[in-house]
Amino acid sequence: MTGKHARRPSAYKHGGFSKTVLFPWEDAEEFEALRRSLKDEFNPLGALEEEAVYTILTCIWRKRRIRDKRNLDTLAALQEKELETLSEEPLPFFDTKHEGNIYALTHMPKSDDRPRDHNKVSQLIGFSSSLYGMLGVDYLWLMIDMLGGEFSPHLEREVPQEKYPTIPEWVQAVKREVDDVLLPRARAEMDSPDYLAAKAAEFITTDRILEDLDLEERLDAMVDRAMRRLAQIKFMKQISATSETAKSAPLLQIEGLVKKKGNNKK
Repeated sequence: MTGKHARRPSAYKHGGFSKTVLFPWEDAEEFEALRRSLKDEFNPLGALEEEAVYTILTCIWRKRRIRDKRNLDTLAALQEKELETLSEEPLPFFDTKHEGNIYALTHMPKSDDRPRDHNKVSQLIGFSSSLYGMLGVDYLWLMIDMLGGEFSPHLEREVPQEKYPTIPEWVQAVKREVDDVLLPRARAEMDSPDYLAAKAAEFITTDRILEDLDLEERLDAMVDRAMRRLAQIKFMKQISATSETAKSAPLLQIEGLVKKKGNNKK
């Protein structure tokens, strides 16, 4: 498709006021179940009542679409922000910093536009990737202290320097503890519901909430108008039916009197 027909409609932004009632990827059975439920509740009779109930149906469906879109946006943002960090691995262990630099330069990503996130996983990967066999003792202690939080005490407790006969063996043990113990623990924490909820809270800003609430309020107003219109139509039909009954009642009474007098004459 080319030209204006190939352009993506702006309604795709949230779908709240799209002319498309049911998108191809939406659940047709769920939509039909909602339609049947509203039909059973309001029992529309005639084209006008059917139209009012249909308006209520489409507004309720679009409200659900807005909420589903917000949930999908949040999930997509979390995945985009965290997936690459979770999949990133520290560098292998090298004897010298020069070897590590050569490896890093030859394995550079094609682009450097990845999201930067100062979470625990990124911190530990950076620390682990900077370790090499000939690292100086004072510099390693400084790096461990800079980790802070629960990491520094953990490394001091689990891999104390005096436990290893040489500095390279100690450095390698520190790296192994980070890669095999601390990193998996940090990754698991990133996958936890509490962490995801916190990241979602960062994504769902006040502006986004107010925008969605405004859309939902507009749809609620449309539902209210449709319900009032439906009630008015039903009420007018009842009045019309009552009037017709009242008009026909005297005629029936007159016919009854005529028949009665005819019988008396006989």
